[in-house]
Amino acid sequence: MKNKKLEYSAVILLGGKGTRMGFLTKKKPKGLLKIGKYTILSHLYTQLKLLKVDEIFLCLGYHHNKIIEYCKKRIVKDSANILDSLKKKNIKEPNLHFSCLDKDSSTSERIYKLKKKLNHKNLIILYGDTLLKLNKKKYKSYLMKNLKFDILLTLSNPKEKFGIAKIQNKRVISFSEKKVDKRKWVNSGWMVLKKNVLNHIKNKKSNFESYIFNKVKKFKIIAFKNKSFYLPIDNLKDLQYANLQWNKNRKTWY
Repeated sequence: MKNKKLEYSAVILLGGKGTRMGFLTKKKPKGLLKIGKYTILSHLYTQLKLLKVDEIFLCLGYHHNKIIEYCKKRIVKDSANILDSLKKKNIKEPNLHFSCLDKDSSTSERIYKLKKKLNHKNLIILYGDTLLKLNKKKYKSYLMKNLKFDILLTLSNPKEKFGIAKIQNKRVISFSEKKVDKRKWVNSGWMVLKKNVLNHIKNKKSNFESYIFNKVKKFKIIAFKNKSFYLPIDNLKDLQYANLQWNKNRKTWY
C-alpha cells in the first residue's frame, strides 16, 4: 500500500432477511431502506469509493433481484448526489459484482464463494447494515504500519442502549443514563483480511464472524480502534436516528 491506490477488494454482506426491521423489510432487503433520499447500500458504496476501492462484491440472498435492479438503475446516480452534497467530485466508479446464494446461506458460504473471483489478495468486508465513520488517513496509515496480519478488526466503543439502575433492598438508589463504557470495544463491521484466510474455512455453514473468533489462536488478529460515529441499524429506531443524524450533518459518517 505504498502507492495512493488502495488495492483491496471489498465485500458487502447483504444476504440477511432483516426481520428486526418488521414490516419495512417484508418486501425489500434492509440495504434498500433509505437514509435521507438514499439507500443504506448507496452510503456504503460511496464510502468505499472514497477509499478508492476498485472492485466491490455484493453478497446477496433475500430479495437479491431488487438489489441488482437498484444497482443497475440507480446506485451510481445516488452515489453521485451524495458526493455532491459532500462537495466531492471526480471519484472513480468501482467495478460492481453480484454473488447470489439462497437467503438462508451462511456468511461463510457467501464469502467463500467469492474466493476465486477476487482480484486482490486483501479484502475489506462490510456488514450491509452498519454506518461507521472511519478516519481514512489514520486507517490507511495503520494498515501500512501493520502489514503482517491475517485479520484486522475495526472496533468501536458504542453507547449503551439502556440506562443502568442500582438496587439496594428492593429500592432503586441510583440510575445512570445511557453512556459509553470506555472498557467495552465491539466488532463494528469493517474487517480487513488476507485472502488466504478463506482457505481455512472448513465449516462453511457457520457464521463467518463466529468462525473467526472461535479460531482466534490460529490467526494473527489486530485491531484498529474507531473513536468516531458507529451505528448498526438493527431496528426502526436505529434507522430513524440515522436519518436524524444525516439531516443534521451530511458528514456524520463520511
